[in-house]
Amino acid sequence: MNRMKGFSRRSLFSVDAEGYGRSRPGRQHWMQEAIDQVLTQAAVEVGFEREDWQTQLAGDSAFSVLGADVSEPVLVDDFVRHLDSALREVNDGREADARLRLRAAFHHGVAVPARGGFSDRGPVETARILDCRPLREALRLSPAAVLATAVSREVFHTVIGGAYTTLRAEEFREFRVRSKEFDDAVWIRVLGGDVHALPLASGDEPPAAPAPAPARPDAPARAPLAGQHSEMVFEAPVHGPVIGIMNQYRP
Repeated sequence: MNRMKGFSRRSLFSVDAEGYGRSRPGRQHWMQEAIDQVLTQAAVEVGFEREDWQTQLAGDSAFSVLGADVSEPVLVDDFVRHLDSALREVNDGREADARLRLRAAFHHGVAVPARGGFSDRGPVETARILDCRPLREALRLSPAAVLATAVSREVFHTVIGGAYTTLRAEEFREFRVRSKEFDDAVWIRVLGGDVHALPLASGDEPPAAPAPAPARPDAPARAPLAGQHSEMVFEAPVHGPVIGIMNQYRP
């Protein structure tokens, strides 16, 4: 097997629509058509050829592996700006709860074509960024916005931090995201809003386990019988393996 076959590091881009699952079939059909329309319109505006992208569609979402000649700075700057404009245009005249609103994730990594779409870490990490709770909440808590974006560590430090775009690092807010095998920082921006003013959680950390109910002060202590031993196991909500603490009593 030639492990080098299909290997390449590319710009990875994914979008997902808010509220698709709870929409009626007619609106779902419109949303799918509108997503294709706004992506194509934004690509044309910056000179990208969407036909050259390798795209995997899934209802209200689209994951794309872009060509080697696609400019990352143009993608995360100009393309995003035109995507926001295209969304506002397609939503013109629609009620607030009927608008198309998108989350978008940008990454740079390896995505190898496979039977079910793409393999390797790039697509998985892009999906975790796109689905992270801070990005979902940033869009939900910004009713005037139609687009919220998140970029990976590599994209932020290389493209944004390297001053290759007109974007300022202060427009993004950093979050630590822990979701399944993904554990890294992402940077989120809400177009037309202030992401720093939003009451967002720090990341996808699992909620702490509820504290055990305190013992009744009048409940008598039960000493172990002779020849027996007692075991008490406490589980602490930690990341990684659960810590077990055993206390044994032996007469």
